[in-house]
Amino acid sequence: MSRKKAKRFDEDEEPKAVKEMKKNRNKQINNEAKNNRKRKLTKKEKKKRRKKIILSAIVLVILVLGITLGSFANKWTTLAVDMVTNESSIVIDSQGNTIAKLR
Repeated sequence: MSRKKAKRFDEDEEPKAVKEMKKNRNKQINNEAKNNRKRKLTKKEKKKRRKKIILSAIVLVILVLGITLGSFANKWTTLAVDMVTNESSIVIDSQGNTIAKLR
């Protein structure tokens, strides 16, 4: 009894039919990817996309304004407290000597 060993193919030794199948499959995958990228949007999809963009822009503007106004409100309250306190001002010259005390 003689046993035949199964012949293994390397990629270089593949039959032509297998090479062509792989080549055709790769072309098909590439064409599908191109078609998905180039697909034109319908009017409904364009409207939805436009609405999403406008809504996200509005939300972003509201967030930025809220943060800005919050920081200004904090600064104004600190400034108001500093203005109301009754402390005397001290006038100092460039050498650090006290010239006058104002009330």
